Amino acid sequence: MGALAATYYGAAKFGFVLEFSGPVGAIVWLPAGVGIAFLAIGGLELWPGVLLGDLLANDYTTFPVGSALGQTAGNVLEVVLAAMLIRRTLRRDNPLGTVEDVCRTVGAIAIGTALSASIGGLSALLGGVTNSGDFFTVWRTWWLGDFIGALIVVPLALAWWRPLPSVKWRPRIVEWSLLVAALVVISEVALRSEDARTFLLFPVLVWAALRFGQRGATFAVALVSGLTVWNTIHYIGPFVYHSITQSVLTTQLFIAVAAISTLLLEAVVREREDLAAEVEASRSRIVAAGDRERRRLERNLHDGAQQRLVALAARLHGASQHVQSSPAEISALLVEAEEDVRVANDELRTLASGLHPAVLTDLGLAGALRSIAAGANVPVEIRGSELGRLDPTVEATAYYVVAEAVTNAQKHGRATSISISAVVANGRLLVDVGDNGRGGAVMRPDGGIEGLRDRVQALGGAFRLESLPGRGTSIAVSLPVAPPQLAPSGVPAFAR
Repeated sequence: MGALAATYYGAAKFGFVLEFSGPVGAIVWLPAGVGIAFLAIGGLELWPGVLLGDLLANDYTTFPVGSALGQTAGNVLEVVLAAMLIRRTLRRDNPLGTVEDVCRTVGAIAIGTALSASIGGLSALLGGVTNSGDFFTVWRTWWLGDFIGALIVVPLALAWWRPLPSVKWRPRIVEWSLLVAALVVISEVALRSEDARTFLLFPVLVWAALRFGQRGATFAVALVSGLTVWNTIHYIGPFVYHSITQSVLTTQLFIAVAAISTLLLEAVVREREDLAAEVEASRSRIVAAGDRERRRLERNLHDGAQQRLVALAARLHGASQHVQSSPAEISALLVEAEEDVRVANDELRTLASGLHPAVLTDLGLAGALRSIAAGANVPVEIRGSELGRLDPTVEATAYYVVAEAVTNAQKHGRATSISISAVVANGRLLVDVGDNGRGGAVMRPDGGIEGLRDRVQALGGAFRLESLPGRGTSIAVSLPVAPPQLAPSGVPAFAR
């Protein structure tokens, strides 16, 4: 809390330097980002540090005490709300790793800072600092200032707060140096000219996002934003107008567009890299699973049906030896041979049913799902339209997903009710299995759920697992009705 209060106070004092004039002329308000970042990473219980830092930083000579306290209340609520939303929605291992994560972060910041602008603007109006005609302008400048400050600081903190992998980055120190030099030089060229050359900055921001990931993207955004604000408040560059309000607004919008675009680009690149890595890992797991299955079949054939057939051959050979000498023994030998044939046939049937469920062949997917529901020891509700016959591979994959989900719901989830939905829409089979169990299911390496995901993805499908503790489990699968043709390497051709 002490570190938060000191950092918040220092950021506020620095923010006063970045004002054009008066308490609502700041282009960027960094304390909002500092508070949100501290609470998002360290926990909501640190909020008193924000309160202390804001009380110390208030300019009581400009604001009446009541308005200043109202502003402080808005700033604290802003930080707590935005940090709470971020902590609830983002993944702890990689909080900005997907486009959805970036959008959620930006949305949380926008909601929290709008609250502060509303409370602070109303406090300024009631305290006589502003008038009703200027309320919207004050609110917009306040909101964008806090929003931009948080948009710079929060992603920067989320990307950099973990220890730096020095071994990985040391070989790229030269490229890092070139990137920083390019950012500074091109920023000076673009942001000191009176004509619109700001587009020159975007290739460098793209470079940072593509080559250095989240850390490079957030660092580049922070550096460009700082240089942009510094030049603008010193009346230099393309964002300087006769109207201070116009200068503030255009600068804020430029920083917002540059920051969000860079973060989204980095997230798209990260998603593609993660997808490629997952496809490669899934391919390796499928190959390994195929090898294990072949070895299992080999052992089962060797120890079961093959031994029966060897015994059968021996009995038939013995019968042929006794045809002339002991005709009475032939009947007993043929009875034993018949039993060996029956047992071998049963064992081969069992092996074949493990490769493709017989119930699918006989009843189709809809009938197979009803069979799963009938065999469950808890009530199972089946919803969906008439499926008809689908590709056998698609049917088998959907069947195994539902069977595994229902088994897990009963065995591990302790569910008292299960729902199964299966429909065909827009050329895809959509299957959803949900239960009201205890939840908390995770995808473990070499586990059954991971194996199901690999089967689904191998067919070009999508697999989603949602299992919050105490809220049950939901497995949703989307499969193409006509699965993609596999390339010789075993990877779907579309994934190349």
